Amino acid sequence: MNRRRRDMNMVPVDYWNPFSILREMERAFDSFRMGFDDAMYPSARMPIMDIRDEKKQYVVEAELPGVAREDVEIEVGDDVIYLEAQTEKGVEEKGEGYIRRERGHMSFYRRVPIPEDVDQEKIGAKLENGVLTVILPKREQAAKKKRKIGIK
Repeated sequence: MNRRRRDMNMVPVDYWNPFSILREMERAFDSFRMGFDDAMYPSARMPIMDIRDEKKQYVVEAELPGVAREDVEIEVGDDVIYLEAQTEKGVEEKGEGYIRRERGHMSFYRRVPIPEDVDQEKIGAKLENGVLTVILPKREQAAKKKRKIGIK
């Protein structure tokens, strides 16, 4: 009985992350839009992506299989990163016994909101083995100081 009462007095602590709501909204819109993209734009793809929060930076990794470095464009503006890639294989529609050909042209597009603490001037990226890695360094934050305020 005593043990049970002690367990009931414990309050679970759940820390709130302000970006969790944004992530949920983005996930909902992405999944909603995916159905339309498949039907309306069969050659347009939304790259599979991971975003990690490391101590001094955020890391975005997006899968872009078969895409060359020169076919990738990354832009930053209005606290958003725009990832876009297009491949054009230059293949003819007819010939070689193809009944259907879907790999001739591909385009990838993703819009990623970035947190306020990102130093946008220091963002960098690399493409290796079909994975685009974008590094978003965090701004150095001044140490918070505590001081007394005089009363008049």
